[in-house]
Amino acid sequence: MITLKEIQVTLPSDRKTLMDEFIKEFSLSATSYDFGEAFRYELTIDNYQTNVFIEELKARGIGSAYGEMIVRPVELKITSKEKSNTLPESAGVNREEIIANLGNISGFSKTYLLLCALAASLAALGLLNNDAIVILSSMIVAPLMGPIILTSIGLLSLETTSFVKRGILAEITGISAVAIIGAIIGFLVQFLNPDGFSTLNPALAELYKRADFEGFAGVASISLALLGGLAAGIIVARGLDVSIVGVAIAASLCPPAAAIGIFSAYSEWIMVINAANLLLLNVLAINLSCTGVFWIFGVKSRGLSKRQAQKVRRMNILWIISITILLIILILLPFWT
Repeated sequence: MITLKEIQVTLPSDRKTLMDEFIKEFSLSATSYDFGEAFRYELTIDNYQTNVFIEELKARGIGSAYGEMIVRPVELKITSKEKSNTLPESAGVNREEIIANLGNISGFSKTYLLLCALAASLAALGLLNNDAIVILSSMIVAPLMGPIILTSIGLLSLETTSFVKRGILAEITGISAVAIIGAIIGFLVQFLNPDGFSTLNPALAELYKRADFEGFAGVASISLALLGGLAAGIIVARGLDVSIVGVAIAASLCPPAAAIGIFSAYSEWIMVINAANLLLLNVLAINLSCTGVFWIFGVKSRGLSKRQAQKVRRMNILWIISITILLIILILLPFWT
């Protein structure tokens, strides 16, 4: 596990005093290099000090208005003496680090679409063959966690417009791609063997599980999505390997999305609606739990004015309350009907 980060800060010479004051304020130990028109500072800090470090510098304009910051993980540091600093730690890493860890799966890209297509193919074939192992394989491939994490981060920062739009667009695109591939495979199976297969076959238990959101089955599915979102939020916020929890997120999203496509191919519209409801419940549950964890772990904008901080806080309280109420309504709806 990475416990240290190396920070490299480069800024114009006329802004040097800002970095010097910052280093003095937090008793940091840094090495500086004079390149004439620019200065470079190199220093090492604890892993969970990067959140405060980056946001404090951005609040001073470094990395946002001028200059740049580079953050690298440090596997090992051997030194004869170590100077302690007063830089506060946070429970999680910085949101820029999280987005960098997510890589190409945090938004719309060719890699993202390719992985969605592969995951959809595996999920559809697994559902049609009632093969849990193949379905599990689709969860390993599916990149649906990235957009959800990006959306949750956007809800906790001033970059709401860009992050949330990118995240939601990628979520819709990825889930739609999975459903479309599922429908194509369903049509192919129907075309190749029109008399030997029917989605009404009771042996296809795995398929029907993805369209059952009533009673205990629905509560169990939502609980799985909430727990998966909590696990993903904690691991991502701590800067750990995101692939560990990608399966947990995909388990709640990829198979139901593929089931929507399969049922559509066989014109079983009631099952399509049921699978879509289950998928929507899972998406909302994961987003809710991830946003809550990120808020607790401090993965949000820092260095804000009092007015800006209040705006972000109100927005998040409204989001959490709204999603909670909607989840409760959707869960209880089958009992009312």
